[in-house]
Amino acid sequence: HGAARSKGRQVRTRDASPARSDAFEAYYQAQCIVPSEEWPEFLQVLRRPMPVVVRLNRTKPGWDELQKSFAADARWHALPWLPSAWECQAKDYDDGLREQCSVLNKAYALRFQEAASLLPPLLLDVQPADLVLDLCAAPGSKTLECLELMREGRSASEGDSGVVIANDADAERCFELLPLITRKARHAGTAVVLGSASKYPAQYRSDGEQLLYDRIICDVPCSGDGTLRRRPHCWKSWDVNFAMTLHSKQLQILCKGLHLLKPGGRLVYSTCSLNPLENEAVVCAALARFKGDCVLVGSATSSLEAKGLKTSPGLDRWRVPHPSKTDVFFGSWAEVPQDVRKPAGPVSQTMFVEEVTDDLRTCCIRLNPHEIDGSGFFVAVFVKHTHRSFPYELPAPEKTQQQIPWRARNSNNRYELVQPDAPDVAAIASFYGLDTVPSPLLAEYNVKGKLTQLNLVNESLLQLLRCHLNAKSSPILVSVGVPLFKLMDDNFMTNLDVPSRWRPALEGSALLAAAMSKRVLVIGLENMRVLIAKRLLPMQELKRLADLGEIRGLDSCEDLLGGVVAGLHDGSFWAPCIITGLGLELYASAEELGAPAPVLLPPLRPQILCERAGYVVVSKPSGLRTEDAFRFLLERYPQAELVSRLDKQTSGCMVVPTNPESGAAFTRQFAECRVGKTYVALVQGCPQDQGDVDAPLKLAEIGGGSRYRAYVAEDGKPSRTSYEVVWRHGDSSFALLLVYPETGRTHQIRCHMSHLGFPLVGDTKYTGLNVKWC
Repeated sequence: HGAARSKGRQVRTRDASPARSDAFEAYYQAQCIVPSEEWPEFLQVLRRPMPVVVRLNRTKPGWDELQKSFAADARWHALPWLPSAWECQAKDYDDGLREQCSVLNKAYALRFQEAASLLPPLLLDVQPADLVLDLCAAPGSKTLECLELMREGRSASEGDSGVVIANDADAERCFELLPLITRKARHAGTAVVLGSASKYPAQYRSDGEQLLYDRIICDVPCSGDGTLRRRPHCWKSWDVNFAMTLHSKQLQILCKGLHLLKPGGRLVYSTCSLNPLENEAVVCAALARFKGDCVLVGSATSSLEAKGLKTSPGLDRWRVPHPSKTDVFFGSWAEVPQDVRKPAGPVSQTMFVEEVTDDLRTCCIRLNPHEIDGSGFFVAVFVKHTHRSFPYELPAPEKTQQQIPWRARNSNNRYELVQPDAPDVAAIASFYGLDTVPSPLLAEYNVKGKLTQLNLVNESLLQLLRCHLNAKSSPILVSVGVPLFKLMDDNFMTNLDVPSRWRPALEGSALLAAAMSKRVLVIGLENMRVLIAKRLLPMQELKRLADLGEIRGLDSCEDLLGGVVAGLHDGSFWAPCIITGLGLELYASAEELGAPAPVLLPPLRPQILCERAGYVVVSKPSGLRTEDAFRFLLERYPQAELVSRLDKQTSGCMVVPTNPESGAAFTRQFAECRVGKTYVALVQGCPQDQGDVDAPLKLAEIGGGSRYRAYVAEDGKPSRTSYEVVWRHGDSSFALLLVYPETGRTHQIRCHMSHLGFPLVGDTKYTGLNVKWC
């Protein structure tokens, strides 16, 4: 029964992963990471679900309209210290809102990013022309935030002159995730690099001077126990040894970053850990190692605190635990037994404070979960005064070559500088009407040695990539710059006469549209939406719209097949397309392209149709879960009970009792099948005029977004459905039915009609057609 299922699910969810760890509580109480009077609140907040936080992309055209739509939705609240970041409580983040935000995220209209992790790029004080190194970049949110801040700081007439290098040591995330993330920014100064952060090589310019970075982010790998709200399953596996094993690696990465920083430059060190061994101990050891050459920045968050950010000072005292004895702590290095000292054990001398300094309290920044209603986080900002390095004599320069000297995935995969008069470039310029092709261009060859795309980089990035690397082998260059042109797939339009097989890339479409005098189509908003939805404007329709003036620029294509860019009249939205024999075809991921002028749709709400003593009748719209509709009703009727359900994609009327007495009465009537229910269903095929289905049903839990699936089974629960046909399509491929379920099993109508061979149209779970107009 519906109410019983709901109760059972809530119990299973609550008991599955108890948010408790005695070892966690004992350790952090001993470390005094929060005042004792705040400890109960600290623990209580850690056990609550995390709010959802999104950061809007302020560099995307039309972002202000999206900002207004968030402001108009009462479920969202702007962070006072960053008004373009919005927070929604977990209880208000329903399926409909989740789906909308997911679509906006894929189109880079917004990014999911916890409130605390917004801080490092803001404290970096990045400037438009800076060289920025993100040493541990995956999953890439901070990298994108840096790129947005660089763009916001430049004037409208300036180009993207700065550089952001996104490095990470995780091969899977570096190859699969980071390039997808960084290319969303469409910044000519970006590069993704696979390499160890602690071994990132020094680079030297042609004059022998070391290349140093203006800004560096060290968001180091950590134990992550500040994110327990987001990862409650980690409570039971929490162990202080994990943090202890990471300390030395974190210190190596921080020291490498400080060495690569130029005098006057800024470095931000951060973790999502609560542990002082990963935070203040690492900072203290780095300060001791650099002996005044690098210092901490005081009051780094003062401007944000003035706007409402709540921070806590760092710790200037902490205790180093015994790795295997819970209640044993060491006060000094001398107390540590040899068998637990490095390399035999995890305890390192750098975990201990050699000299107490006020800087640890006044300059280190802690974000506590109960103060910001988010994750625990640690940040420290360094500035460098003096750079020290050994003199380095460059090897004899090799003969000038076009290939970038960094390693790629194999010897075939490489990047080469393309000359403006190269045959491919000249052919592209002629076909697309480019007086000059944007440059510098790097030709990218895939792992089979085939030239596949041309990437735009800026001069600063090109100079950086040409610097000498003081290493036996460079990190692996995974992606670079902005893809401008890509070759069409080998199996696409192979039998047609296509003057140029180079097509505009999604990332470079807006830049190219401003420079091309041919093959630029300007389309109205509604026609653009049709193109994105159907991925094709048929040739006849394309010519008709051009004749009506609703599409401009078709004559510049000179009746030649091949690539084009199509965009809106105001230039705010551009999409790469190809004119084929069929018409104008979209040649990009619709999800990544996004929608023109995206906004957040208002929340779906049930409509109260009838209100009586003891119950209400409400209309639930399609797309709204029954549980979310019920939660809305609870605000008005605190004693309401849920006695029946409609599937998320089903619209219709529901009766909801509003007090315990009527709840018991309705529950009894539903259980005894004394409630008449009528559904309207569009099915595939040609069923008889009337019919009955008596087929027991069972449920299988399949996981994912579609948790349950019903199926017919002899040992299932009794399930009966009858129907009658009220309309048939002319060719009998579809029929409209009135359906009368006598019982109320999960997915009963959907499963029974599919069992008869007449699945509901659009119901892909039960073999229905997935058609656009559903």
